[in-house]
Formats: sequence, C-alpha cells, structure tokens
Amino acid sequence: MSDLFHFGSAAKALDADDRYGSDGEMKKTQYIMQLLGFPGHPDTLKVMLTAAEKGIEIESAVVDMSAKQQDSEDYRKISPLGIMPALKEADYVVVGENGTSVFVEGRGLGRFLAPRNAAMLAQQNYWMDIGRTEVQPHVETLMQELVIGPMGDASYSADNAAIEAARAALVTPYEALNAQLTKDYIVGDFCYVDIHWTAYSHLLLVIGEGAVIDSNPKVKAWFEKIKTHKSYSGQDIIAYDLMPSLEDIKAKKLSDVQCGEF
Repeated sequence: MSDLFHFGSAAKALDADDRYGSDGEMKKTQYIMQLLGFPGHPDTLKVMLTAAEKGIEIESAVVDMSAKQQDSEDYRKISPLGIMPALKEADYVVVGENGTSVFVEGRGLGRFLAPRNAAMLAQQNYWMDIGRTEVQPHVETLMQELVIGPMGDASYSADNAAIEAARAALVTPYEALNAQLTKDYIVGDFCYVDIHWTAYSHLLLVIGEGAVIDSNPKVKAWFEKIKTHKSYSGQDIIAYDLMPSLEDIKAKKLSDVQCGEF
C-alpha cells in the first residue's frame, strides 16, 4: 500500500527546513500543507481558494476521479468513505471540504473569513447551504457527463437527459443569487460563501456552461470582481489565478498554492 501523501517536501524528514512554509515570521511555525484532490472537483477548489485567501502554502497532488481513485484502497486508508479532498500538515490529516477549510482558516493569516456579525453569518450559511444542495450536485453532474466520464473512457456516452436536467436546475438558484447581490459580495463583505460560489461558477465557465452566469448581470459583475480579488490575508496573490483551465482538468493538473509578499 502506497502513501499518497509521500510527495514534494513530505518525501523529506519532518524536521527538514523546506518542510516549512513561508519565510519570515511564519518560518518553522507552519509546515507546508499537502492537498489530495481533483481539479474538476468543487470542494478541492474551495480549499485551494481558502488557502490562498488565508496565506497558507499548499503542495497539491491529484486523486484521479476519472479512474475512480477516490475508491482505491490507498485513498480509503486516508478517507474511509472516499470523501475528498484530503489535507495533511505534518502528521495531522483531515478530509472533506468543511474540515479542511476550517483547519486552513485556523492556521492562516488575517481576519476570519466567516462574518463576525450574527445576521451576516446566518446569511452566509444560508447561501452556502443553497450552493451545496441546489448548485453543487448539478455542477458535478455536468462535470461528470461532459468531462470526467469521457476522460476515463473514450467510449463514454453522456446522459443527455441528466445534462439538460442539471442545466435547468441551475437556473433558479442563480437567479436567486442575482437578486441577493445588492453589494459587492454575496452577503456584503467577502467571506466563505463567495469562495463556494466561485468554485461552482468557475467550473461551469470552463466546461462551457457559463450561460447561467452571463444571463444574470449582478452575478456576472460579482464574478468579474472575484477574478481580481487580492488575497484576504493581504499577501500579493489573487486566489482565482490558481483555478484550473479545462486543459488542466483533462491533464489532471492541480496547482500548488504559493504565497507572495505583502
């Protein structure tokens, strides 16, 4: 059985200098984190965005969903239910988007991404729930039928009924988001919910399903702002620049998160 986390700096001794993150004040206080995920997987992208926003450096490796590697014995040793992504820092491992994002948040720089105001926090969580239940399943269906399925099997026959149903199901939540967007960001200030909807919207865009964004002008304006949003931690990095292209997804390429200067 192989160690899927045995790559990059983790292939070296735990106390090696280059097992640690950024130079300066963070030196020898934060190990470089490792992420196992897939470039066409929304939850993987959420964690990458969170890391970039919070100034956390990550080395990434791919769990190949087109070959169902998430169901392999090696990955199930890390994540017994096959939940993705998986994150490791030193000897600590956490799986799933919620756990990994919370861990990255806690280890990161700057203010918390979750609003401190109770009403804004409740609104954020509401719109995150909408995303998880009313958007993500349909994004994943489109990704599976249009990209991942054919990647794993050249003779794959897409389920056109499922594709049309997914397209139709995305209309209402994106129209609702358009009505919600009365300020620059979804609940007013930039927070976790913007990261979630960024992951969904980006994947729709790269697989040619961006009509639901273009048909909602406030969503389109919000998305354009996201593309130039500087790291929440104040570092000289734009998180959106790490998002994969369609070619990256097909090549199974996942970017590392490398943080810049302040």
